Amino acid sequence: MLRLPSLTLFLALAAGSAAAAPAQVGRVDKVERQAVAVLDGQPRDMTLGGPVYFNDMIRTGGASRLESQLADGTKVTLGEHAKITIDAFVYRPGQRGGRLDLNVVRGAFLFVGGKIEGPTGGNVAIRTAVGTLGVRGTTVWGGAIDGGYGVLVLDGIVTLRTGRGSVTLRKGQGTMVYAGRPPQAAAPWPEDRTKRAVATISFQPAR
Repeated sequence: MLRLPSLTLFLALAAGSAAAAPAQVGRVDKVERQAVAVLDGQPRDMTLGGPVYFNDMIRTGGASRLESQLADGTKVTLGEHAKITIDAFVYRPGQRGGRLDLNVVRGAFLFVGGKIEGPTGGNVAIRTAVGTLGVRGTTVWGGAIDGGYGVLVLDGIVTLRTGRGSVTLRKGQGTMVYAGRPPQAAAPWPEDRTKRAVATISFQPAR
């Protein structure tokens, strides 16, 4: 488990705290090729073991991957040409009531939930290009695939809410969202699509 001294008691951040020193909410566990974070207009390269700060805008380059771990154990992996921000992070170790809001602006991602999800979930929201994911005990992939936007649940339960409807997915189920249409019914994905989805966030084997 990642331990950050500034988070061991309480962390609740809002946009109005920008004048304070940046608050570290996680670290970089893996990086392949290029990933950059921008905070208050200042870019920095993301390196192995380097910090992830609240309100970071994180981008990956071509053929790049990034895996980060937040203070509660949540893991987020990004594929190439991804862009994501951490819009809310509240974590009280050993207590309920945490909150995590992620905004995946573009690119493929894999989310593995940590302690903030709690025993009943409902404390984590992931905004995507097509709608918002509410997650419970979850490992979930999302990204552009096969001419639309796909969501695949590898563990747990996910509800995708869009402007044209919603769908609840359980382990092994996925959905596709195409422009102007509601999300498709939950169903297992073809093996080929699943493999291609996983490949978008997989790191190259170490040589």
